[in-house]
Amino acid sequence: MVENEFKNDTDFLDQHFLIDDKVINKVIEVSDIKRTDVVLEIGPGKGVLTKKIIKLTNNLTLIEKDKRLNIYLDKIENIKVIYDDVLNVDISGFNIIITSLPYSITEPFIYKLIDYKFDKLVMICGKNYADNVVDNSNNKLSILTNLYFNVKKIIDIEPNSFEPKPRVMSSLIVLTTKDDNTLNKKERIIKMLFKYRYMKTKNALKEILIKLNNITQREARNIIELYKIDKEILDKLFDELNSDEVVKLINSIR
Repeated sequence: MVENEFKNDTDFLDQHFLIDDKVINKVIEVSDIKRTDVVLEIGPGKGVLTKKIIKLTNNLTLIEKDKRLNIYLDKIENIKVIYDDVLNVDISGFNIIITSLPYSITEPFIYKLIDYKFDKLVMICGKNYADNVVDNSNNKLSILTNLYFNVKKIIDIEPNSFEPKPRVMSSLIVLTTKDDNTLNKKERIIKMLFKYRYMKTKNALKEILIKLNNITQREARNIIELYKIDKEILDKLFDELNSDEVVKLINSIR
């Protein structure tokens, strides 16, 4: 395949490549990459950002799902490229992550991030998600993001900054890992529920209360009864709770 034969896959891969030099330079600026940083770029596309990042660090790895983009990426020296879906790849060992993912996988990607340690994530995302997180909106993904990360919105990005243009506005945000010491006990309980999300909520709560308070199972069950949480919520997997149910659960915990 030659370069002029490449066609963006906006239907399956949701490809919208960043072409705005001002936005590209802003991403580089807020990333503040040092030579010793171990950097991961997710969704590099045609390598526009990649070519700037590699000038700043000795250690750059790319994850790109679309193998057809190798006609651009394999020409860039001194990088490692993993052609795979980021949701299937171990992303440990990187202290700076830069990404412009399809907005449709924002939620599973954020869930993935909570299991990893890093210094900074620089992310182009949908404006709706960015605004919800910054405004502390009562939706499940916003709650999750704010419990695990400090979030700073940098700029909004117009559709014409991409080729082809997406149908929605975008934003550039920076995420840094939040210290547990900044959370009160109620927030720590909710935060841990996302880790235990594949358990029934009542069982997850019990395990968390035992761990946090060093109490018996019976004492944990008594505390849960005092919370007076709807039985329907308790009997669901936490992962199956919708945003309204998560807010009800949060309001019940004291």
